[in-house]
Amino acid sequence: MHELTEGEVFADHRIEGLAGRGGMGVVYRAKQMALERTVALKLIAPGLAEDEDFRDRFVRESRAAASIEHPNVIPIYHAGEHDGQLFIVMRYVAGEDLRARVRALGRLEPVDAARIVAQVGGALDAAHARGLVHRDVKPANVLLGAGDHAYLTDFGLTKRTASETGITRAGGWVGTLGYVAPEQIRGERVDARVDVYALGCVLVHLLTGRAPFMRSGDEATLWAHLNDEPPGEADGVPATFVPVVRRALAKQPADRFPSAGDLGRAALAAAGVRDAGGPERMVAVGDAAPFDETRAPAGEPSTAVTAAASADTPETAGGAGASGHGRGGVPRAALAAAAAVVLLALGGMAAAALVGEGEDSGPPTTQRATAPTTAPPPALPEVVDRAPVDTRPNALTLGGGFLWVGSASDDDVLRFEADAGRRVRPPLPVGEGVTAVHAGYGRLWVVKQTTRSLLGFSLQTGRRAGPATTLPGEPFAVDTGEGAIWVAVRNPDGVVRIDRETAEQRFIAVPTGVRALAVGYDAVWVTNTEAATVTRIRLPDEEQESINVGSKPGWLTVGNGVWVANEGEETITRISPNTLQTDFTEIGAAPARVDEADGVVWVSRRRRSDVVRVDAESRERIGDPVETGRGPFAVAAAEDFVWVSLLSEDEVVRIETPER
Repeated sequence: MHELTEGEVFADHRIEGLAGRGGMGVVYRAKQMALERTVALKLIAPGLAEDEDFRDRFVRESRAAASIEHPNVIPIYHAGEHDGQLFIVMRYVAGEDLRARVRALGRLEPVDAARIVAQVGGALDAAHARGLVHRDVKPANVLLGAGDHAYLTDFGLTKRTASETGITRAGGWVGTLGYVAPEQIRGERVDARVDVYALGCVLVHLLTGRAPFMRSGDEATLWAHLNDEPPGEADGVPATFVPVVRRALAKQPADRFPSAGDLGRAALAAAGVRDAGGPERMVAVGDAAPFDETRAPAGEPSTAVTAAASADTPETAGGAGASGHGRGGVPRAALAAAAAVVLLALGGMAAAALVGEGEDSGPPTTQRATAPTTAPPPALPEVVDRAPVDTRPNALTLGGGFLWVGSASDDDVLRFEADAGRRVRPPLPVGEGVTAVHAGYGRLWVVKQTTRSLLGFSLQTGRRAGPATTLPGEPFAVDTGEGAIWVAVRNPDGVVRIDRETAEQRFIAVPTGVRALAVGYDAVWVTNTEAATVTRIRLPDEEQESINVGSKPGWLTVGNGVWVANEGEETITRISPNTLQTDFTEIGAAPARVDEADGVVWVSRRRRSDVVRVDAESRERIGDPVETGRGPFAVAAAEDFVWVSLLSEDEVVRIETPER
């Protein structure tokens, strides 16, 4: 997918920054130019958009989701196609998602958990009343706005379950592993009560900090959804919530709350906020309404279970407790076999396809159950291109389809095709002393320490865009965002703000020193030279506050949080942009530079001649280091590849990043 940069215009929307990524595509914060309002612009991944079934579903479901009018549902303003790219425009919510909130706090207070679940329950009732089933309710799909107003989003997986859509395929299921209902696992038809089950899983996650039934392996998690008792007091569920959780997570849909709103009201009562009061009611209609007649009669296994029990899979059914029986007389061994068949049908169930470190970190997955297959071993990143440069490349950036390479000891900025490594001529003459390059607002920005200046070039033509800007100090880093170009300078130490429209400068002094900067989350983030801290400069009031990080903080980047390379120790730090909580990941050697793309943080280790990968969600190392060559330094990451400069070999190398 072509990455949009700040300042670019797409279908009458000016891009202001990256808001997030997911399994369906990329979300940008944008300005709707016709109405001058800030919106969330979601571009659908090309791999999905090229599928004709998906395109039909996208049109139908965008219309259906836009028809839901409820204060806890993200309003959809527009959906369409521009230059072959499917997109959808929604209200922009400045805040965090519920998953990030739980990660920052560990768990929520029961009252707060109940209030959020009640809001989401109301949103689901509105969808069910229009015959829609969401099918992927999870914390990542709940956004929190001002005053913890909850918005249910990502109705991209909702569907009308009747055959009128022509989209449902028998034997398939959609959802996220930590929140998937038993009937989804069994491949049965679904109704509104799968959303009740998922919302019950969300309630447990908020109360305990962990989704229910999560086990050490995917097969064990599916088995737990099908067979294990819901979490109780021993698992951290408050006593008053135990009966609520038990009912919400009942194995049989008929035993659950009849509506998501009823679950929300029961949660509020358990928290002591209000009385449960009033009769329960079924609000789902049409395709979302229950169809109990499709379930197998008591004492008989469903079709999916019967097929699984007859399969020749003794190695998966064995040891499951053949003498045990679940509800409705279905043998536990048969259910185990059913789960095994589902897993095999999903192509071996590669862990990254459905779920990450113990919760819903993976994108929702849609699969069709076919003949059992064996999953191939996961592909590993590898260096696929090497390109020589004139001398010690210390600055990299990606923009306009090119890789731009700068050097403090070279007179030129070099340009290469980003996805192939072929050099593009002529180079950009800038003179010696380049300390950083950055692509933003349709320009390549180059800062030079020797002349204390900022230069701008067109990303498309490479031509100079305006005169050089003289800076008040020696520049070391540059970034764009929040309507300006930002430069970190020393002597004096501070940050220079250059308005993108007027070019007016403003100097913001930083008493603890400046080494590098990054812009995002309504702030400028600065690593300090006089302390083991990062300074957050909040915008627009420019109030400063310090966050303790590791020793000698150096390069930093903004993505899924703020990532800092701690050069004085063998760690990187992630700063939560909302709570300022810090988490550390051991790297095994001093990190040089850090960058993030597509949920992966790339860290160069200059003394080890390699780069390591860190999962941006779990903050855990991914696989083995990737050998690069001597002196890896600057890193520029994209979705499908990452470029690394090698100071000791006067090269830049491209590493191809296979799907995880």
